[in-house]
Amino acid sequence: MPPVLVLGANGFIGRHVVAALSNWSEIEVLGGGLGRPLPGFERRWLDIDLLDVDATRLVSELRAARPAVLVNCTGATTGMAEDLTRLNVLTTARVVEALARSNVPTRLIHLGSSAEYGPGAVGRPVIESAETRPVGSYGIAKLAATQLILAAAGRGREAVVLRVFNALGPSMAPGSLAGAALQRLSEAVAKSTPRIELGPLDSVRDFVDVRDIGAAVVAACRVASLEAPIVNVGSGTGHSARELVEALAQAVGFGGEIAEGAAGSPRSSEVPWQVADVSLAKRLLGWRAVHDLRSSVELMVAGR
Repeated sequence: MPPVLVLGANGFIGRHVVAALSNWSEIEVLGGGLGRPLPGFERRWLDIDLLDVDATRLVSELRAARPAVLVNCTGATTGMAEDLTRLNVLTTARVVEALARSNVPTRLIHLGSSAEYGPGAVGRPVIESAETRPVGSYGIAKLAATQLILAAAGRGREAVVLRVFNALGPSMAPGSLAGAALQRLSEAVAKSTPRIELGPLDSVRDFVDVRDIGAAVVAACRVASLEAPIVNVGSGTGHSARELVEALAQAVGFGGEIAEGAAGSPRSSEVPWQVADVSLAKRLLGWRAVHDLRSSVELMVAGR
């Protein structure tokens, strides 16, 4: 089988996608992205900046590699609206355009985000056909990128958007709830601080382990055909932000008070409850999440 190329391979999710694909002995995995290659990928690495790459060079690289599958893990979750647009939309546009110009029959797997959905009905799992009403710049940018993938599929490209819910794993960005909470809790333990203060912790989210996300990508690579353009990737289980923080506190040994006096994320208040309906992933990809919240938290703490 021709190789699988992962762009954004050294990113937060990308490195776990590469790890999952590397366990699939039938294929060769190629990585691409900015910065230092992943260990062991020095000779299987494309040093590519999708914001600055020459279009002709990218097309040439794709023709040379002829990947059976391209997995797009590029993007950013935080920043100004302009940055989020460039890092999520422009990068995706360049991937789609280069694939079209290369004429290589590559399956395109793009990692989307549950932020594309926006507010939904409390207590009702979100299905892929739900109305998309993103409430912030990140969700808007990710939805625009999804539209590019759907347009490519409409022109004959075999493509799917794996719409990832709230990913948990090592080295999370400090701007995320989980990353910020783990940092604050670890510092509190180190300094014997009896109390930390975070924003409101009542919102409910679907937290999904990065290892399960990697397994979902493998499933999307291996399935004979892609029968839906968008597939949710989540655990199918809701947990409050407080449950997550308390699990982190227990894992790092913090027994003090967790207060909710700080300002919270506007998106959390506008989207109080969001859990994935994962029945389509089970039916079409034969995939389901196998790691629970505690397992994900243990991975996060071990990877500090």
